[in-house]
Amino acid sequence: MLGTSNFGSTWQFGNTTYKCIVTGFPEITTDKLNATNHSSPGYAESVPSGLVTVGDITMSVLEESGNFSALQTAMVNKTVQNSIIENNLTTLTGSSYVISVKMEDADAQSPDINKLTVVLAMTGTLTAS
Repeated sequence: MLGTSNFGSTWQFGNTTYKCIVTGFPEITTDKLNATNHSSPGYAESVPSGLVTVGDITMSVLEESGNFSALQTAMVNKTVQNSIIENNLTTLTGSSYVISVKMEDADAQSPDINKLTVVLAMTGTLTAS
């Protein structure tokens, strides 16, 4: 079934696999703590706090029978599931939940394809392999 579109990635959310294109990879950041004190040499100083934050993931998901309804239900029910996003270069794995799902406007380039914009939030870690 993957050969039927140019959507080169897959997203497994729980037991369901969707064809997708990741349009916004998550930014992974760490916080910093202010370490400036009276012995600082005239510059503000900082140290890493150790707290890591994983940003949201934005995807264009190929709309197939029931995808929109299933994802909207998962969002409304605050469903947290294991997510596995794979493409030909990497695999991202972690627990996530849907924070928005939107039917995309018609596309003159691909008028016969319906797409959804889905935004995921990670519950904690995101592992890349």
